Amino acid sequence: MLIDAALAQLAPRSTVAAYYPVGSEPGGPDFVPALAAAVDRLYLPISLSDGQLAWTAYTGEMAPGAYGIPEPVGPRLDSSVLRECDVIFVPALAISPDGVRLGKGAGYYDRALANLSGVRLVGMVYEHELRDDVPGDPHDVPVNKILVGGTE
Repeated sequence: MLIDAALAQLAPRSTVAAYYPVGSEPGGPDFVPALAAAVDRLYLPISLSDGQLAWTAYTGEMAPGAYGIPEPVGPRLDSSVLRECDVIFVPALAISPDGVRLGKGAGYYDRALANLSGVRLVGMVYEHELRDDVPGDPHDVPVNKILVGGTE
């Protein structure tokens, strides 16, 4: 199970950032609650109109957000908070075996992850989304771990 594989990436007392899966995205509806129960702090993203991500500590309360993605309720922090994270779970439409990630094309995550060092970036995809033909650009931030789940 993909959630079990994600939880296996965590050390006790971790600080983690993740995405809130919508629709058939890997992790499903139990992903965020499972992470929250296993870590000290969990940050979730908020899509801002300027193409940036803000981050809020997850407390269990969510509100409707941009693009139909639920957002955590609470104080908003900029992406520098990601430097506190031990692991960041990154969404993808596809990932190449060498970690190049295809997102939805707006670059939100590439901007948020730029200039991070020492943070484990974990991409989560279904089997058919692990592909050799994922295009990459110089600004793309690759993941350094890929978790592959069964079909959606």
